[in-house]
Amino acid sequence: MVDVELRYQRIWRAAVGLLAILGVVSALVFVSPGTNLVVFMIAAFTAGAICLSIGLGRDLPTSDLLNMVPRGAVLGGLCVLAICGYAAAIGVRTVTLLLLMVGVSPPVIGWLRSGRADRPARERPRRTIRLPKASNRQLNAVRAEDDPAAGLPMPKYLVAVVRSVGELSDEELCLAWRRSFTQLQRAMGPDRRQAMVDVRRAYLDELERRHPDSFAIWLASNPRAAGNPARFFTHRADH
Repeated sequence: MVDVELRYQRIWRAAVGLLAILGVVSALVFVSPGTNLVVFMIAAFTAGAICLSIGLGRDLPTSDLLNMVPRGAVLGGLCVLAICGYAAAIGVRTVTLLLLMVGVSPPVIGWLRSGRADRPARERPRRTIRLPKASNRQLNAVRAEDDPAAGLPMPKYLVAVVRSVGELSDEELCLAWRRSFTQLQRAMGPDRRQAMVDVRRAYLDELERRHPDSFAIWLASNPRAAGNPARFFTHRADH
């Protein structure tokens, strides 16, 4: 099932990318260059500002911000330019096209599938995901008992936990904790979300084992789930 979801994401992104290219070409043909430039600049600035706000809210490091903000600005500008191209070429039918793309997007499909899966799940016992005991901190795999998808390759966001959590440095552990929040939000299906919850719990256990005093201070600061705990557990001046 995970393999099917990943394939569907790739197909959807390829289709959206192709439609965006056609929309940009339409904008270049049917809209004046001056209008295209103004629309692109306004949309790019707005998208870049949104990406910057999201990155600062999640306490992302500067390197991640320098990568995310320009890319988000360019993609946002091109998407709005493509919408203008379709609007000039096919008129109000652009709204139908946008609704269709959103309706078949992976997040919407995943939400609909999870909603249907939750109803019959009440009639059968829920399979629990078992991790190795917290005493040895081993996270070589996150698998469900008797899960037919257990033999499939794990998604990229679980590659970081193949190694023992105890082998991670303090900085790597804080970075893994911060990135796991985003991956938890993107996880599709209740089993995958539960797996990421267990992984984040293992990160917390390891931080508490290494630095119990700093861990208590960090919790007392009322941290956000997506916050950066590095300043409590490392000695770097800039994170």
